Amino acid sequence: MGIRTLLPLLCATGLMAQAPARSVDDLRAFFQQNCVKCHGADGSATGPDGKKLKGFDFTDSAKVAEQTDAKMVRTIRKGILFGWIMPSFKGQLSEAEAELLVKEVLRKAQKGKPIAR
Repeated sequence: MGIRTLLPLLCATGLMAQAPARSVDDLRAFFQQNCVKCHGADGSATGPDGKKLKGFDFTDSAKVAEQTDAKMVRTIRKGILFGWIMPSFKGQLSEAEAELLVKEVLRKAQKGKPIAR
């Protein structure tokens, strides 16, 4: 079976990784629209809601190092405690987009530097 035969089969069965539809800038904007309330503009979770809800601090390199990309993606897509603590973004972000958000936005957050476009 040649690659031309295999490629459509892999795509149709979902075995090939789906490329993210959004750019890193789009995902930064997504963060600003959906995540700032708890995680803060810079990802440090130092705002009133972040402290009250114990939002995860993406600027704490030790805490971030303890989390795998897969776990962070799963949390983003599934939410926490049935959406009561953190909503699910499964309907708004594909798996590939959530992975890109983790790798290129959240893991690069710096205290005092807003995550912005």
